[in-house]
Amino acid sequence: MVYGANEVSARRELWQGLIELDVTVGNVPWLVGGDFNAVLDMSEVSGASGDIRVAMNEFNDCILQTGLLSLPMQGERFTWHNCSLDGRSLWKRLDRLLVNDVWMDRWPNLFYTCLTPRTSDHSPLVLKGDCRNMKVSLFRFDNYLALSPGFLASVHSIWRHHVIGTLMYSVTRKLKALKSVFRQQRRSKGDLAMNVKLAAGFLEVAQNILQSDRHDSFLLLLEHCCRLVYLKSSKLEQVMLRQRAKLQWLKGGDQCSKVFFRRVVTRRANKRISRFLMTME
Repeated sequence: MVYGANEVSARRELWQGLIELDVTVGNVPWLVGGDFNAVLDMSEVSGASGDIRVAMNEFNDCILQTGLLSLPMQGERFTWHNCSLDGRSLWKRLDRLLVNDVWMDRWPNLFYTCLTPRTSDHSPLVLKGDCRNMKVSLFRFDNYLALSPGFLASVHSIWRHHVIGTLMYSVTRKLKALKSVFRQQRRSKGDLAMNVKLAAGFLEVAQNILQSDRHDSFLLLLEHCCRLVYLKSSKLEQVMLRQRAKLQWLKGGDQCSKVFFRRVVTRRANKRISRFLMTME
């Protein structure tokens, strides 16, 4: 458990300690959590706040260099409140649980819940999930994520950070940081097959309603929007299915090759001319 100091300068000791601990831990699963006294982006702040860009950038640099990932969270979004009753009320997400990629691969079903604070200004965090599932899940990049409008921006935001160490170490750390981003983007997309079914249902309803008044501007706009949503969700699903089909083909590639060559050999054997039948006219 960690506690980040209130001052930015004093908090740097925590960031450096986490970076050194990451080097020591190596490929062992580890979790770090507590009050970091810093946020990762402005979406984790609600209310009037001072200039926190320096603190925010240093926290992000620490996350990048350690390769730590945000564990999935449920419940309240903000974990701290200054308990002010006037217009100076301020909410922040200062508390969180972070894990390395080894932890995430070993226990992919674990998450934490943010409870109500009651009499405290901080909300308690409770780790939950099934620890018995010890299957190692390999990371797979989904090609449909590249179709998202913010894909390149998210990659650039990670890649532009400076990582202390060799070039290969820097590349490795940035790739690990991208894994967390891609996992979050994948979760935000939800179930692609269900999205297509819902979009198809909304489109069908919109087109049926449009039959009542084919020249109504609102109904035309509604049908147009539903059509765009359906086309977009269908495209994402098609890209995903195409990628999975290729993976299945690669997994069974040797077997497919054996079957193919057996058929070729059989076909050649059937077509081979081994003797001639001479007839007399």
